[in-house]
Amino acid sequence: MGKFIKFVFYAVGTFLLLFSSIIVGVNFYKDSGVFDKKVVEVKKQPVNSTPASKTPGKIVVDSKPVEGSAKDSAETTKKSGKTRVQVVNCTGKNGLAGEVKTMLVAQGFEATAETGNIQSTSQIIVRKKGIKTGAISNMLKISKVSEEIQAEPYFDITIILGNDYNP
Repeated sequence: MGKFIKFVFYAVGTFLLLFSSIIVGVNFYKDSGVFDKKVVEVKKQPVNSTPASKTPGKIVVDSKPVEGSAKDSAETTKKSGKTRVQVVNCTGKNGLAGEVKTMLVAQGFEATAETGNIQSTSQIIVRKKGIKTGAISNMLKISKVSEEIQAEPYFDITIILGNDYNP
């Protein structure tokens, strides 16, 4: 009789284990939502040709090559898709060009930070034809913008941080 009780005990235990596993599985299937997901078809959206000024919060990048620019700089700019900016700290305050560089990189520019001779006035110098500086000028609050167009510029824009620059 001892073997019979042992057999019944194991049979009931196995049944309860199997039954509880089924209950847990059904509740997981029902309540988790894992299996409720629908298959979503992703379609390529048409390119919106509205100007950047009418679409706030979005940056529209024109992938056409810039005409009349040097081959080397046009190729580099096309590959990265970013405007190259040189930031020169002419204030005597350590790390200022690095801070501005970090801000520009966060905004999608390709930037370098350097130190130059002390100057009193901050300015933005456009080195490549067709480059717009409005966003940088507003962000850094530098109103003096000049053009020094070069045939083969390494940088598209140079920012001179003078003693009047106030971050």
